[in-house]
Amino acid sequence: MLFLKSLTFIVWNIGLGALLIYLIKWFLFNPKHRRILGVHIPLTPGFVVRKREWLFTKARDILHDFLRQAADSRLKNGYLHRWEEQVRQAVWEQTQFVDGWSLLPQKFKDKIHASIANIVRDLASKILRKTVPHFIEQWQVEHRIDELDEQFSSEFIYKYFRKYVYKPLLLAFVAINFLIGMVNMILFLIIA
Repeated sequence: MLFLKSLTFIVWNIGLGALLIYLIKWFLFNPKHRRILGVHIPLTPGFVVRKREWLFTKARDILHDFLRQAADSRLKNGYLHRWEEQVRQAVWEQTQFVDGWSLLPQKFKDKIHASIANIVRDLASKILRKTVPHFIEQWQVEHRIDELDEQFSSEFIYKYFRKYVYKPLLLAFVAINFLIGMVNMILFLIIA
């Protein structure tokens, strides 16, 4: 009878290891909101499901925000305007050599200095506000995001997770917990 009691160590250890791996899978890939007694469980839907949806929503939002800012050049509080001003400032700092020209009056030096910085800023503005949106439209980036969203569905990711992570991890945990259970069983038999 003592030997049969000691076998429960193996069963409990294997069961706990398998349960742990199953819970990891459930917290990563649970597809919908779960409730217990009307209270939402905070870790549902699964982490991978939530982050995949967040990633594609964020990609679409960034694309639409960029196109909105590129269409309105009067918008002064967006990141495109900030980038243009950073380019202008960088060129302004790089063209400090104009101040070293001793034969020109300071008024002409300042005008040359400002003209170079403004020309480069306007070039950057044309690239950011005209060329990049043209390429986005030509390459159909939004449709490609939608295609990637469909291609990398939660089921697709789960299939590879199950094949390359879940099953090997489950087998490893079962083997390790079997050995731990054996050690526990032997220690129990020695102590008892």
